[in-house]
Amino acid sequence: MNDKNILLYTKDIEKKRAIEKITKSIDLKFGELKANQANDLISSIVGLPTFAAFDTSSETNIKAPALWSMPELILFFGVPDAKLDKFLAEFKKTNLERIKLKAIVTPTNLNWSLYYLIEHLKEEAKAFE
Repeated sequence: MNDKNILLYTKDIEKKRAIEKITKSIDLKFGELKANQANDLISSIVGLPTFAAFDTSSETNIKAPALWSMPELILFFGVPDAKLDKFLAEFKKTNLERIKLKAIVTPTNLNWSLYYLIEHLKEEAKAFE
């Protein structure tokens, strides 16, 4: 199983370093997402088995189009609520640009492709704008 609690995709080195530092300061483990993981299932990325009881439809397993570019994203896996709140508060103090796409790994999204999760998060973000 993956021992990373905070998984990040960013091209911003300053932001990556800040998040690594915050993660370490609150006793969580940091990991990086890679653009080539877009078609992987979330369960695979975090090192859990796929659960047939949850959605495994082709709709949630869709693949990224050939020219698709992965946006900045942070995934939280197994982070207790108090540590999640602390992480978010500490990141806000950095005054770095916020990460718009964030998700907590749940039983519902475990069988989704990373691409599908990102597209789902984009739609949610549009609804809040």
